[in-house]
Amino acid sequence: MLKVVQLPAALFTLSALVITAVPFFSIQISDVQGQQDDSRLQKRIEELEAENRALRRIIQQIQNTLKSVPSVEAPADTKEGGLRLIVMPDDWGDSQLADIEKVALSASGPILSQLEDTDFQPIIIQRSKSGPITLYQRGPGNEYVVRLDSSDRAWAQLAFQFTHEFCHIICNYRNVDNPQMWFEETICECASLYSLRQMGVNWQTHPPYPNWKSYSAALAGYANDRIAAQQGKDDTLPGFYKKHLAELEKTSTNRELNNFVAVKLLPLFEKTSSGWRAIRYLNMGDASENQSFQTYLSKWHQRVPEKHKPFVLSIARAFEIEITNQQP
Repeated sequence: MLKVVQLPAALFTLSALVITAVPFFSIQISDVQGQQDDSRLQKRIEELEAENRALRRIIQQIQNTLKSVPSVEAPADTKEGGLRLIVMPDDWGDSQLADIEKVALSASGPILSQLEDTDFQPIIIQRSKSGPITLYQRGPGNEYVVRLDSSDRAWAQLAFQFTHEFCHIICNYRNVDNPQMWFEETICECASLYSLRQMGVNWQTHPPYPNWKSYSAALAGYANDRIAAQQGKDDTLPGFYKKHLAELEKTSTNRELNNFVAVKLLPLFEKTSSGWRAIRYLNMGDASENQSFQTYLSKWHQRVPEKHKPFVLSIARAFEIEITNQQP
């Protein structure tokens, strides 16, 4: 049964006031929320504008750097046989970009001057803080990308690192299964020793700047100290290779092992500097030839021009490895 209840008139009046007041408070809350949203939006806009200004400064630095890079049409003798370097702005400490370029060009010179083909793609030099490396992935214009872990005008260190990475380019480095990669790493360590010893001589009379002449001793000393650290060991190269073969094929960048072999091979390159031309024929065959060092050396020997075959044979003999003459 329904029961009708008569409510007082005053209650209806109070209800009307409440209903009327609710939209008013809703409007006030919406206004406050909108002001907060506007404040956050304005703050984000200011943050984005600051980021945009920072990016513009970086782009301007890169553009200024690129202006110093010679065009592809530049004469081949303008930059150490045509080598074109692009040093990217970054945290290089006290090292100036132009000075980094000059040291890298000087470091590449002793080996580049021995090559018959010097038409390399430009090399982008980037800053690394986790060790030097040459990336397999090329730059947007097919440039090589080399990262160096050096700063504060440590020119001997920078020269050593750049020569090593440039040597990978000379060796036709590639991303394939290669248990003999230790040999390429060793050749590149050898290249750095060779180059710094030559720089030590060259800078006595032709440094990048006249006031850098006195630094020539530090360049040669950097290499000679590394050589001296290995010369006290009694191992022969063939014996050392056989003893450490498993580790070499497992870890190509074991620098203690690489350096010992590099010091043993260095006299061959210093006696026959044209041997660097033979390095240009490494890593050009099928990846299957990498499965044994004997096959790796034999295929390399088959590829090089006749005038370089004696040098490759001298490398093989240093390890007491017999070259096979089977043609592919």
